[in-house]
Amino acid sequence: MSQSRAPLRPTRVRGATMLLGDGAAAWTAVPADVSEPQYLLNDVTALSPSEAWAVGQAQDHPVVAHWDGTHWTAAPAERPPGAVGAGLLGVDVAARAAAIAVGGAFDRLAGENIPLVQHWDGARWNAVELGRGHVLTDVTMLSAAEAWAVGHGFRPGDEDLTPVALHWTPGGWARATTPPISRGRLLAVAATSPRDVWAVGAAGRSPLILHYDGRVWSRVRSPAGSRPLTDVAALTPSDAWAVDGGGVLCWNGRSWRRMDTPLLTSANTVSALAPSDVWVAGARGELAHFDGRNWSRAGSPPPLGEAAVWLGSASAAPRTVWMVGSQQTADSAPALRHTYATDRGKS
Repeated sequence: MSQSRAPLRPTRVRGATMLLGDGAAAWTAVPADVSEPQYLLNDVTALSPSEAWAVGQAQDHPVVAHWDGTHWTAAPAERPPGAVGAGLLGVDVAARAAAIAVGGAFDRLAGENIPLVQHWDGARWNAVELGRGHVLTDVTMLSAAEAWAVGHGFRPGDEDLTPVALHWTPGGWARATTPPISRGRLLAVAATSPRDVWAVGAAGRSPLILHYDGRVWSRVRSPAGSRPLTDVAALTPSDAWAVDGGGVLCWNGRSWRRMDTPLLTSANTVSALAPSDVWVAGARGELAHFDGRNWSRAGSPPPLGEAAVWLGSASAAPRTVWMVGSQQTADSAPALRHTYATDRGKS
């Protein structure tokens, strides 16, 4: 005789944010004031403890939120006319009047991807039109007058997916030459100087690491056993970190090596304040911290807990760290169905 089961409660996907403030001993959940019934946050950037931006997507349009030191407040974000699946995937800030957010959408009529680029001038977000055929997944600002954005797309006349790297100066955006890597996707970018820029992602099901030395982009060998990389953080030319969904890689100035992280099972994003202060986060609310010698594991604070999936992170001196992502919450109303045309490859 079968036993009756309680009906499953519908769930909604909503953005999740948490903060480890200066001098704080524990993480704190900080809800964002976003009115969308369902949305997620893909990335976050912090200029100071009182200045941060987070970006993501609702059902069919981008989401932007600003932190003023006390509250997260949603800012207007528009999608291109006729586009579906519009979302912002990466954001970085160099000054209070200089931030850049990037992402992508899909033009259903034209059958092609559309890159999204928005510049913050201190008063409003301004959209920038670029050539089509690719999406952008992340951006890093070297200063208020220079940035790199990465992603993937198709070159004219070529049906093979290839990495995309765009360089920005006050003169505009220009596409840089990258190695011809079949099925290549770049998902994250970080830099310490104009001559030290890292971009990571995937070549099919294999990891992909590219480095820019101020002149050319070149491919760098990844450790054996690595999977597609989802995030990267750079401190100095001899100290950088990357994650591949389940593990952590570290650059020592000569080569990338896999860290021994026995306590870690999920790693989507990494943020580093110093070689002895590195945070990694992933699915099921999982967090891990490296103190320069050992890794320690932690969980996300209530009410997030294991319902959180962390997708992006950022840090600001002296010791402020943000995590953003999504959480599933029970709801009495039917959940909306989400279809996204873009993703950063994180689980």
